Amino acid sequence: MTPALLVGEATELVPAAAGLGADQALRVRVLIHEQPDRTWGAGGKIMRHTEVAGLATD
Repeated sequence: MTPALLVGEATELVPAAAGLGADQALRVRVLIHEQPDRTWGAGGKIMRHTEVAGLATD
């Protein structure tokens, strides 16, 4: 997913999840930060990049 697609999708999903109208889209801020290895958390544990990448392709 490109950063532009990620920003667009998050901007649509966040207001909907919060019960806000589409006119509230300017209230959504999307910050993309690359994360170093072993700084991802999922399922209550720290995961390596290779583990996260493997989940994305399954």
